[in-house]
Amino acid sequence: MIFTMINSYIVNLVIIISTIFVLYFSSLKYSLEHDDAENEILTSTGQFNLSFTLQIFLGIFIGLMSFVISMNRIPIDNMRPVDVRYLPVYFSVYYGSPVIGIVTTITLILTKCLEYFITGTSITEYINNFLITGIILFISLVIVKKKLPPIKAAMTCLSLTLISRAILAIFFFFNQMENELLFHFLLHFLVFSSLFFITAWLLNAAISISESIHNYRDYAIFDNLTKLYNKESFFFFLDLARQKTTTEKVSFSLAIIDFDNFKEINDTYGHLIGDRVLKEAAELFLDITKSDENIRVCRIGGDEFAVIFKKEENSSFDLLEFLTKKLNQLAITETFDKNMITLSIGLIHILPSDKEENKKSSQDIFNLADKALYIAKNNGKNQIFERNDYLYAKKS
Repeated sequence: MIFTMINSYIVNLVIIISTIFVLYFSSLKYSLEHDDAENEILTSTGQFNLSFTLQIFLGIFIGLMSFVISMNRIPIDNMRPVDVRYLPVYFSVYYGSPVIGIVTTITLILTKCLEYFITGTSITEYINNFLITGIILFISLVIVKKKLPPIKAAMTCLSLTLISRAILAIFFFFNQMENELLFHFLLHFLVFSSLFFITAWLLNAAISISESIHNYRDYAIFDNLTKLYNKESFFFFLDLARQKTTTEKVSFSLAIIDFDNFKEINDTYGHLIGDRVLKEAAELFLDITKSDENIRVCRIGGDEFAVIFKKEENSSFDLLEFLTKKLNQLAITETFDKNMITLSIGLIHILPSDKEENKKSSQDIFNLADKALYIAKNNGKNQIFERNDYLYAKKS
């Protein structure tokens, strides 16, 4: 008996964890694949934005795996084995979505009802199937709505589930309550609780490691102060844009942006206000460009930014001109002189060419934009200097 119990316990644990890992990592993969190719490399995952079809598919899969778990119940004595088929319902809601949890619940209930119909069983099993599965779904949905942290969420779900199951046990077995039955329920709850806690701990630990990896990756990709892409990411994007111009003959634009009076801002108001100006400006950049995935905004120096427009039709000059006007509306502090925030911008447009002498590297293109910036500075600042150039492109 003891070896059979241990074997069933381990098999259930492996199935549950594997099932939820499939949910989590398939969701992570989908989230990355349905952004553009650059974000697949550069962007960490926050909340998963899954298609409705994928949520339905995952819900059905988890529901079927829950049914498999129910076929491998854990024997603890000569009475009713421990059935932990309900555990994936909670994890499918908490680590997936309400839709996934609902579909999981429906799939599990229907498959169990089909089994009961084929094998024949008492009405009590049907009631237990509907009530326990539905109660755990409801508890899980409430927990997710309240946005409880993992440990607190697991404790809450387990406590409420055990209370619910105890109430149902008392209702159905009130006249049969003897020491042997009470001891059976105690063992049942201990096995159920241990599986729940081990699963929750392993999942949370694995997902925490995954999130830490994404966080470390973010530090190498994003600027810590402004949350824009950093200089290394900028040259990655610039090289991609240059390659597309070479291979696909697609034009792109590059703007180098520099604050005209940033040292004066720091000297007058202090570095904390200077940092706030950079953060507010970065938020403005992102707010203006967030609807266009063909624009990449990067911080490449102290008060220097770069914007890559991956397609010529982005109307880069108009957007940059609009940006300079919006800067004067930034609410820094009541005493801050908004007129101190002006920008000099060097804007170049890289056009495809079939001439070998026009071939340029990413550094060459950056140098051209940097020269355009200094022309804007030398011409009196607070302006955009614009020029066109050419990049060698292979003949098709």
